[in-house]
Amino acid sequence: MTHGWRTARRVAATAVSGMLAAAGLTLVAAGPAHAAGVRAHVVDAAEAYLGKPYRLAYGWTCGTAAVDCECLNRHAIWDGTYRATGRGLQLNYWLQGQINQGRRTSDPRPGDLVFWDTDPNDGIRYGGDLDHTGVYVGNNRVIDANAYYGYVRYDSITLGGTEPDPIFVDVLTPNGY
Repeated sequence: MTHGWRTARRVAATAVSGMLAAAGLTLVAAGPAHAAGVRAHVVDAAEAYLGKPYRLAYGWTCGTAAVDCECLNRHAIWDGTYRATGRGLQLNYWLQGQINQGRRTSDPRPGDLVFWDTDPNDGIRYGGDLDHTGVYVGNNRVIDANAYYGYVRYDSITLGGTEPDPIFVDVLTPNGY
């Protein structure tokens, strides 16, 4: 009887799986494998924008033919989470809002967001004046919509050495992905 709760959980999970299957749905188990799958979809979604032109867009006005950095994040996170789970995660349209939707991490994983304050003359180091972002893809690389180059491209997490201390933010885990 000491393991009765395990049997009860197994019976309940089997019943739920059966009901979902009858409705044409599947149960996706949350865990490391599921999280890695969602993250891979986010990276794939960001990679779909490689080579697209950069175009500054304000608020919710960005499209998919040309994107700015916040827009790239929104599309990659929405498209990736939707493809992986059937429910997309909507990110805020401005950088600080995107940061506030997640949690900072010092151990970034693919699919996390990266933020920089690239203006050394504004005097506000990460004090709400962030001006660039991208999607972390692993191996110290990001995909970002870069105004300087004029298109979406792979870059280093330090933007070629000009930004030695980026902020990494996990928006997936805190939002249930």
